[in-house]
Amino acid sequence: MRSPVIYIFFNRPEVTRRTFGALRLQRPPRLHLIADGPRTDRPEEIARCREARAVVASLLDWDCVVTRDYAETNLGCGQRIATGLTTAFALLGEAIVLEDDILPHPDFFPFCDAMLAAYRDDPHIHAISGFQPLGRYGPAAGPVVPSTFNWIWGWASWQRSWQDYRYSFSDTWRKPETVRAIRDYLGNDLNFIGHQRNFDESTGGRVDTWDFQWSFALLAQRRVALVSAVNLIQNLGFDATATHTVHEELYLQSLRTHPTEPTAQRRDTTVPDRLHDKLFGEIIHGRSTGRIAWLRLLARFPGAARRLIKN
Repeated sequence: MRSPVIYIFFNRPEVTRRTFGALRLQRPPRLHLIADGPRTDRPEEIARCREARAVVASLLDWDCVVTRDYAETNLGCGQRIATGLTTAFALLGEAIVLEDDILPHPDFFPFCDAMLAAYRDDPHIHAISGFQPLGRYGPAAGPVVPSTFNWIWGWASWQRSWQDYRYSFSDTWRKPETVRAIRDYLGNDLNFIGHQRNFDESTGGRVDTWDFQWSFALLAQRRVALVSAVNLIQNLGFDATATHTVHEELYLQSLRTHPTEPTAQRRDTTVPDRLHDKLFGEIIHGRSTGRIAWLRLLARFPGAARRLIKN
């Protein structure tokens, strides 16, 4: 493994032990650790934050360069991760990013290594993503799919992309020309409505997060994320201790990880794959297991899917 890794964790020692244990097997040469402090109104978090940091310290037993960015007071999910990533990317230049509730397939790390190197100098590529809710998307056509979905459950990127990140973006988002440009770029009403809701919640102060801003940066710059053609990510964070993801989404209940499938073929990455993004958007909004199963079947055969449904 060549790439540095940014590992973000808070106050959940149980999931930290499992996900950092998976990272430990990869022995990255450089590791940047980001942790938030306990919330003042949750006295039990003092011990849990301390325990999570102790878990990382006990498992960190290989030779690597380590940077620790540990907050002693609670900054909150949005500010802590945003400021931590800004510091980390400025220091490292490029990195793989894992949060404490993300359990990656072992192939996730070589996949990110290869994609970071291959697209390092392509400014149109915003980020790399290992999360594929379709399970498999015609993987024989190439290892990645160019997409407008910039998911942050197991991802990688470069400082050249992160420099366009803005934690506060309300002034830009509220411009009618910005809204029109993003709607036009997405070319999909369902996906636009989803992003619109997220951006409104973020700029309106109704949710404490950092990742909607990262998606906004991609869309505002009309870039693409390269999403793995097979799912490489399991999210362990859907429980009562989570900040946002308290209830597991329906599309995650039957989602498995898969090894990458070697292929010499490459997709065109200059424009988003509209069929992929249509299926991606519909599956994350899916409200029945039957519908989700049907969408995953279509995703395995994009050629047939294009004949069956309208992009």
